Amino acid sequence: MKSVVLGLLLVVLALSGCAHLYKTQIHDVVYLSDSQFDQVADGFGDVRVNGASGKPYVITQQHFQNLMAVRKKIAPVKGQYMQIALVDSDFHTLLLLSHDGKSYVAMSFDFLNIFGSDEESLAAALSHQYAHIAAGDNADVQDSREVKYFVTKEIVSTGVSLFATAAGGYGAGAAIDEAKRVQDKGIEDQVNPLGMKWLLDASYSPCGYLKIKYVMDKNSAVSSALTYLYTHPGINDRVKLSKQYLKENNLECSNLTPDPSEGVVNKSGRLQQ
Repeated sequence: MKSVVLGLLLVVLALSGCAHLYKTQIHDVVYLSDSQFDQVADGFGDVRVNGASGKPYVITQQHFQNLMAVRKKIAPVKGQYMQIALVDSDFHTLLLLSHDGKSYVAMSFDFLNIFGSDEESLAAALSHQYAHIAAGDNADVQDSREVKYFVTKEIVSTGVSLFATAAGGYGAGAAIDEAKRVQDKGIEDQVNPLGMKWLLDASYSPCGYLKIKYVMDKNSAVSSALTYLYTHPGINDRVKLSKQYLKENNLECSNLTPDPSEGVVNKSGRLQQ
């Protein structure tokens, strides 16, 4: 019995050490500063920046202009602007990061290359993530929640498997997954209306959500930037809110985002040296 308990304690320590494993899949981060946005004027070319590792990256002119426009328009508190970061990752799409005491809304270069040419889509994605920060659900809070969930699931399912049956362990893990899904949905239900309000207050239509969903449905196997979105709860709820607003205001969406499987000509991302 003592050996089993000791084994469980070792599992706790191991899992705690690996709790941020999902963020180790980020190869590099480009934190865009206030001064970078302030110094760039209309008519500029592609913007060259460095990641946290010192590696050089490029953001195409159109992508940077759209990021800058969204940041300027979605500013619920006057003078306080959204902090934006870009991540070099094959896994991540949209997430929150903490850096030097600031909360950043981050997206992958893959996501930027698919949706960056459409300001409405960027605005929809960024406003929702920014609303998480305003609601107190920043990167540190999310990380802590993920750690507790991951460790609890593994400890409970492992414990039940050891003292009962493997099937019991699987069932316990599934029950914890369902509890997490309910918790995540509750958070999204709180954040969705706030993100939508900011979007509309900034004079954007909610068509960006429909465009993102359209591309997901058409190209679910094209990019991890699309398939990962399926694991982020609430996109269907945001689409539902969007359609409700459009119907109530007698509006329609047109010119949905082009099929990314056709290829992206001008890409943002790492510069080859």
